[in-house]
Amino acid sequence: MTYCKECGKEVRDGEAFCRQCGARQAAASAGPGPASGATVTEEELALFVGKNADTYLQQFRKFRQGGEDSYSATWNWPAFLFTFWWMIYRKMYGWALLILLLGWIPCAGFMLKIGFGMSANYLYYNHARKKLIALKGAATSEADRAAAIGRAGGVNNVAIVIVPLVIVAMLGILAAIAIPQFAVYRQKAYDLQAKRELQEACTIGLRIFAEKPEKTELEPDEFLYAGLVRTPDVEMMLLDGRKGTFSITAKHAKGNMLYGTDQKCFLTEERRTDK
Repeated sequence: MTYCKECGKEVRDGEAFCRQCGARQAAASAGPGPASGATVTEEELALFVGKNADTYLQQFRKFRQGGEDSYSATWNWPAFLFTFWWMIYRKMYGWALLILLLGWIPCAGFMLKIGFGMSANYLYYNHARKKLIALKGAATSEADRAAAIGRAGGVNNVAIVIVPLVIVAMLGILAAIAIPQFAVYRQKAYDLQAKRELQEACTIGLRIFAEKPEKTELEPDEFLYAGLVRTPDVEMMLLDGRKGTFSITAKHAKGNMLYGTDQKCFLTEERRTDK
């Protein structure tokens, strides 16, 4: 029981002002708890936090410097790396919903994560304190209150199960999208290689005819002698080496397209039917 320092009348525990004269009363010192209203002890905070309580209590004490609640920058790696899931894990569902909505803001994701990494401990402290004050007024006995704190606080173990499942599902979705796309890009790369070598061979053939007007027909080896670089997987065939009906075809062993060219290097393409 305490008494007003001004008028001497009885003051109830936790009251900030005297009901008789209105004088401000000294704040009760009970560790990191509220400066006014119902007090919150470190034991209650530890019970509410549950897992890793000692680590969080060390951070909570920084918010009670000088006997008044005030923000102080701290750092929380889980809240920075897994902001939404950390809020779910610590049963801060309102903040989790806000984070989900803020995630739609363009180009703000990383800055928001830094902000929550620096303020998560303070947000959790206020969350725990408000819950404890509400439970103090509702519980009828110490045993009931301790049980209620255990239910309201602690961690949401469902999040531990959901997070790996969500990560696996996301990886599965990404793989389902990426693997077919990669296969398509790879096929295009194969076909492009065959197309490039065919165009180079045709250009070399025209150059040979231009440099040797008397020549009327080309042999396959002449392309190599003239500098054509071949890759093992590109199958090239000289269909007609004669000057007036000059034509070549090419395809990649792993590609989908068959390319052809005439004496003017006009390129044709068609899907292969031998695969």
